[in-house]
Amino acid sequence: MDSNPYFVTRQRLVQAPPGAIFELLADPSKHPLIDGSGTVKRARQEQPARLSLGAEFGMDMRLGFGYKIRNTVVEFEEARVIAWRHFNGHRWRYELTPAPRGTLVRETWDASRLKRQWPLKVLGFTRTTPVNIERTLERLADYFDPETPRPTDPEPSKRTKKATPATPAEAAQEEARKQARLQQAQRADAEGAAAQAAKAERATRTAQTRAERRAEWAARAAVARQARAERQAAKVEKAAQAQRAAAEKAAEAERVQAAKAEAAAQAERARVEKAAREEQARAEKAARLEQEQAAKKRKHEQAQAARKRKHEPEVPVEPMPPIGATARPLASAPVRPAREAIAAAKAGRWEKPKPKPKPKAQPAPAPALVESEPGTTPAPVRTGLPPAAARRLRRAS
Repeated sequence: MDSNPYFVTRQRLVQAPPGAIFELLADPSKHPLIDGSGTVKRARQEQPARLSLGAEFGMDMRLGFGYKIRNTVVEFEEARVIAWRHFNGHRWRYELTPAPRGTLVRETWDASRLKRQWPLKVLGFTRTTPVNIERTLERLADYFDPETPRPTDPEPSKRTKKATPATPAEAAQEEARKQARLQQAQRADAEGAAAQAAKAERATRTAQTRAERRAEWAARAAVARQARAERQAAKVEKAAQAQRAAAEKAAEAERVQAAKAEAAAQAERARVEKAAREEQARAEKAARLEQEQAAKKRKHEQAQAARKRKHEPEVPVEPMPPIGATARPLASAPVRPAREAIAAAKAGRWEKPKPKPKPKAQPAPAPALVESEPGTTPAPVRTGLPPAAARRLRRAS
């Protein structure tokens, strides 16, 4: 595919010598035989039989409607190069290069020098010209192919007058006109080339300006992106600092709370210890008071017992045997006051009675209690007392 739609070139190998191909191209009347577009109908009769440098020739064309064009030969090198210029400014060029099996024909359509190129694009020449060139080269190869029947020459135009023999003066004038047309075509080509160069220069300046603008926009965009990145980084850093400050504040609050909790715990422990010490002191004081009261009570009881012993008769008390044992009277029973013996039996105190001499006349043995081991209940014994007295004694014990 061509990079420039206004400059199209194709080539093909034709099995014919360069001279024969050049003679066909230099004869305007043969152009309708090889035209691949189908628009070239016939050559006009007032044109030369063989083209030369600066020669003009006209063709009858048809592209939906009939029209005429005139072309000027701008390049002419025998058996090598031939090119003609359309009145609009675009060129058709044929370059012949000898090859081992024939001639390499390169056909070029050049409209890159035109000042106004858009009509060609509107009319579709940029789209159809590559295909038409390939068809032209194919018909050129078929023209020299011996196996393909050669097409007949087109009929000359009936609307033109037949050429009459020219005098030397007319021939000189025609030659002068050819040179003038050639110079005019060359000037037009030069102007077109200058215009194209100016257009290319303007396009270059425009592209350079656009590139500079794009570079400036890119630099501004880079600066803006950097500024946004810096702002974003500053925002992130600020958020991080705020988060760190909040974390430090929360940690400080937690430390203060922990210190308060520790102080409260210490105060609670101190209070508990103080309360324990106070409770212990109260308990010790209560124990001392109880001991003192118990001592006072014992002392009082002892005093009362001493006072009672002064007024009560002494009764021999027989120690009670252990629970379950067989009650039997003791051989010698201590003589103690009955109340004192009962109280001593209740309290579990045992004092070894002092033996006393028996009186000569003694009544029946008094009831006695057998003192049991500490922590046990003394059992009733046979004392010889009346039943009522024995029951009272058992209740008292």
